[in-house]
Amino acid sequence: MIRIATANHPDKPMKTLLTTCLLASLLAVATTISSTAQTVQPATVPTPSADSTNLSAYIGVYSFNSGSPIQKFTVTTEKGELYGEADGFGRNKLVKQAKADTYQSTSSYGSIITFVRDAKAVTGLTLAAQGTELVGKKANP
Repeated sequence: MIRIATANHPDKPMKTLLTTCLLASLLAVATTISSTAQTVQPATVPTPSADSTNLSAYIGVYSFNSGSPIQKFTVTTEKGELYGEADGFGRNKLVKQAKADTYQSTSSYGSIITFVRDAKAVTGLTLAAQGTELVGKKANP
């Protein structure tokens, strides 16, 4: 064993040498691991998407009972997206939710629209907003 020492700090050169060797070894291992590691992609949660061929079933005008805060709700599509407009207050995008035939409006109310079907077609909708549920019937289902 070779011992390198000085009068003031007998073990300091050896500690410095060992520390340098240890750091160099750790750096080499870390570089090797990072260059051979596979890139792991974070798991993605699939977002429900609307099939543009099925969106046409929702298009139409839905009427509500007299005295309802909303008289008419118009559903349209544009570029594969569904939109709803209540009584001419402005069109808002309807975002597909996990539950079948259910969408959420991007309006400030965040209404939940659930379309109602019979055996053949969409016949109406339920619009839930601010603790109230309104039922609308589709004209010419």
